Amino acid sequence: MKTRITFACVSCLLVFCTVHSYTTLAQAPTPKPSSPTATPAKAAETIKIGMSIVTNDPTGNTQLQGARMAVEEINAAGGVLGKKMELVPVYNETRNYPKAQAFINSLISDGAKYIITSGGSGMTMKAAEITIPNKVLLITGSSSSPKISDLADNDLVWRTVPSDAFQGRIAAVYMDSLKVRTAGLIYLDNPYGNELSKTFREVFEKRRGKILASVKIPDMTNYENFDFKPIADQVFSQKPQLVYLVSYGEEGAKIINAAKPHFTGAYKPQLLGCDANYNNDFLYGAEQSLIEGMLGFVYIHPQNYPNYEKFNTAFEAYQSKANNDATEMSANSLASLLGAVSTNSYGATVYDAIYTLAYAMLKAKSTAPADVAKTMRLVANDNDGATLINVGEFAKAAAIIAKGGNINYDGASGSLDFNDTGDVTSGTYIIWKVKDGKFIEASTISFP
Repeated sequence: MKTRITFACVSCLLVFCTVHSYTTLAQAPTPKPSSPTATPAKAAETIKIGMSIVTNDPTGNTQLQGARMAVEEINAAGGVLGKKMELVPVYNETRNYPKAQAFINSLISDGAKYIITSGGSGMTMKAAEITIPNKVLLITGSSSSPKISDLADNDLVWRTVPSDAFQGRIAAVYMDSLKVRTAGLIYLDNPYGNELSKTFREVFEKRRGKILASVKIPDMTNYENFDFKPIADQVFSQKPQLVYLVSYGEEGAKIINAAKPHFTGAYKPQLLGCDANYNNDFLYGAEQSLIEGMLGFVYIHPQNYPNYEKFNTAFEAYQSKANNDATEMSANSLASLLGAVSTNSYGATVYDAIYTLAYAMLKAKSTAPADVAKTMRLVANDNDGATLINVGEFAKAAAIIAKGGNINYDGASGSLDFNDTGDVTSGTYIIWKVKDGKFIEASTISFP
């Protein structure tokens, strides 16, 4: 069944603490960029997991709540190896790389051996510059650049969301099926934009497509006074059949609006977007007549998948409780659209990241990152003789591992089989479309 989907950033509970159970959530002050604060729990008494949040990221709140719910469930079931897990978030208003790296350093100094990143692939790449030499395991549920796969990371960088090597390839093949032969590229000059556009270009050209123009968007924290007209003119003046826009919400909308003079009765190109402009900042920032009919791709959980449905039922109840007690995480346009329906897909990927770490610790009988890295594939991949573990079966999995057995965790976000670079090897994408000022689901594509 097709559903209308938009991402909305909603109110959330933000607090630096060890989370114990759903009933111990406490109201927190309005969050702001900050470093970790001291907590009553000592580092030696908990398994400390740091989490870097970008507060203007439309999926940041969902990821935070997915991680928090997983930690609370595991702790309520007795924790891991006799210890509670402790989630310590740090907040950055924008994608400020130096500030983010300073926060990661602070988390590590405060005893975090595991880091979860959100806010884009650039944030994860910058975090990895800190975590790898410090022998800290980094895992992300949202960063999708193929560059992450190429890191010399000693098996310490993982992700539970598919690489854009898949998104770019699927986008190019789909455009070829629509008989698109010429394209223009406008993309962010960062690991996310560069790699997604590169993959699209390679596959598109192999299918006899021609790129007429290709322009980078400077990677900036604030585009308030930036003139996008020269970028728009360089691409739209060539009149390609397709313009592929790889951007975040704000700058993407401004580029489309700057291109308005090129939209005439004789020429209106097919616009193609990506997961990062699938949000209400883009939808309501761009002039509606210009983006009507625009297509794009975004990662989503598997369809008709019992593990996701079970997770989502609990997650929606959890979000409702948290939102009753909390202040808004960010003041961007998404935060006010509390009635919008979210897929919660990125909540599921981060939820699975926490559970995979917990199972790997149990299997390794250790919380040392190097030991845990060696068992990640042992608990997540479909290995011979492994017992299938679904969402909500932590006690069952712990008992099997304690007896020396093997498990295969199929998570809320789908199968978590990891390849040699720590990437998941399957996934599902929505093909979204803008119709009558709303995002609708045109169809879905799964791989492999």
